[in-house]
Amino acid sequence: MQLLNSLILNVILIIFPLLLYLFYMIYNTNLERKKNEFLFDIVLLTSLYLILKFGSNGSSIPLILFNAPLIIAYANKRNLSIIILSLLICSYYITFLNANVILIIIEYVLYYILYLVLNRKEFKWHLYIDYFIILKSLFMSTLVFSKDYLGNNDVNTFVMIFILVATLYFTTYFAIDLFTKGKRMIRLHMNLKELEHEKQIKTSLFKITHEIKNPIAVCKGYLDMFDVDNLEHSRKYVPIIKDEISRVLVLLQDFLSISKVKLDCDIMDVNMMLEEVMLSLEPLLNDKNIKFINDIIDDEVYINGDYNRLSQVIINLIKNSIEAAKDEHSYIKINTQIKGKDYYISVEDNGIGIAKENLQHISDLFYTTKINGTGLGVSLSKEIVKAHAGSINYYSVEGQGTTVEIKIPLLKEN
Repeated sequence: MQLLNSLILNVILIIFPLLLYLFYMIYNTNLERKKNEFLFDIVLLTSLYLILKFGSNGSSIPLILFNAPLIIAYANKRNLSIIILSLLICSYYITFLNANVILIIIEYVLYYILYLVLNRKEFKWHLYIDYFIILKSLFMSTLVFSKDYLGNNDVNTFVMIFILVATLYFTTYFAIDLFTKGKRMIRLHMNLKELEHEKQIKTSLFKITHEIKNPIAVCKGYLDMFDVDNLEHSRKYVPIIKDEISRVLVLLQDFLSISKVKLDCDIMDVNMMLEEVMLSLEPLLNDKNIKFINDIIDDEVYINGDYNRLSQVIINLIKNSIEAAKDEHSYIKINTQIKGKDYYISVEDNGIGIAKENLQHISDLFYTTKINGTGLGVSLSKEIVKAHAGSINYYSVEGQGTTVEIKIPLLKEN
């Protein structure tokens, strides 16, 4: 039973560091190759140390399994690890197990020669394991019969050798196979991420090309009809061409803003920012006969934010509400409240609302139901709020109105 427990413990000590390495690689796919290989060498050395430190469990018999990290190093062609592990194992055999120095050196030199011979052709790790195990069985038999290495044990010597060698073989084979398949899964995962990224880039390029092509086509059409000697054409076509060019410029500017959301954060009074935005938009609201309802907390509330960027978000939301106004009873309401460590800002209107099917795509790039919209305003607002460690949510019922809720963390001192 003690032997079985020791063998199980050794198998765990071999497999566990490799599993940790694979999990780490899954979440750190951008790790450089050299750092990756160095980390793998550390894993093999750690596995050997754990076996030598905790794997014997009072018996020297299962220590044959400390060859498993060495075989894994051979299978992955880690030359530096092979040399270091071989030297450590030989030193341990000679120092603590009183093994024959010449015999141990010959054994591990033969393993390396076998590796060099097989490596000259297409290296197959499972073939190397087979040869390694055969050599290990021969040398272990020699060690057993030259010295009572196993000590007094009722179990037949050959059966004991077979159990130990078989455990080494299957453990190492399983560990390498698991590690190999794990690396394949990581590569597959990375390839899928790259393909998805490429797909998103292609989709974005297609959409922006499509959006730019339409106004340019309109400009070309009017220019083809344009007669420079015809004053009526100048009065009629020039404003249209200017509007279409302006639309392209707005589209490109919004797209660049989304691609390069950079914040200049500082401690700011968010309520003061809201008051100034409303003051600047008041003439526009009066001109549209839209009632404004101010339900902002009458107090100073501080956050760590970019004043200009957040103003841009609020202005965009209010302009959307103005465009959604449907009659003389329209209103826009701004409400704020503190919940826990977060500050909530909601912009509510009773406009035309957003259809359910459109609400699902409101954050998609270039998705818009407006005639002159770019489909980038919502995406830009979302990116800005997200950069502030916050969130933005849209709630709407077609024909009844829309509410947009922004959540931003308060300054920690509050």
